[in-house]
Amino acid sequence: MDKSIEHRVKEHLSRSCGFGVEDVEELYGLGCRTVLATRNRLGGAFLLSDMRELEEASHMLKGALFNMGLNELGEMARQMEQASKAGRIEEARAVFQELDPVLDSFE
Repeated sequence: MDKSIEHRVKEHLSRSCGFGVEDVEELYGLGCRTVLATRNRLGGAFLLSDMRELEEASHMLKGALFNMGLNELGEMARQMEQASKAGRIEEARAVFQELDPVLDSFE
């Protein structure tokens, strides 16, 4: 993962939630796994043009990113969720294509 993102997430969890090092590491790992699993769901949903799955996965991604303190990425996931709800698959896809390289860094 991009070290600056990793640092930001861990700092956020420590500062805003008051967690210690062990809890921060555990939550950080859980967040990364959630982001990657959700990214895979989104990829499959786009392949199948499954708008309901796109909406649900976008919602999950949005929550994970906001919980990690990555508000600008969470806002992008919110845009993808809103486009999915409205049935605008190409708009949702464009947001995903912009967000995907960043999500790749969560590995």
